Amino acid sequence: MQAIDLDVSELPAPEPMRQILLALAALSPGQCLVIYHRKNPVPLYPKLIELGFAYRVDVEYSLNDSTVLSDHQSNKQLRSNGSCEDLAVVIKVAFKTDESALASFSEMELA
Repeated sequence: MQAIDLDVSELPAPEPMRQILLALAALSPGQCLVIYHRKNPVPLYPKLIELGFAYRVDVEYSLNDSTVLSDHQSNKQLRSNGSCEDLAVVIKVAFKTDESALASFSEMELA
């Protein structure tokens, strides 16, 4: 699966959502959009499901090295205490038909 990186972590609202939706519109089968964000964009997740995408979210808290892992299929989450300012959010998105590829991609290290 080809990873397409999109860093919206420094953009002011509502630009991250706009950039993400534009990138999703250009995504082809066999590609995975890897989004880097400084906040957990909760309003994005229902849109991803509505548009037929599968996704995985990895949230890291820079102060205490705890991680939140979430995906819409399993609804499993590990939560940790941390403030919004300390978040590093990585969202991996692929077409629903590429869920198995997304699962294997999610386990790979990001460079």
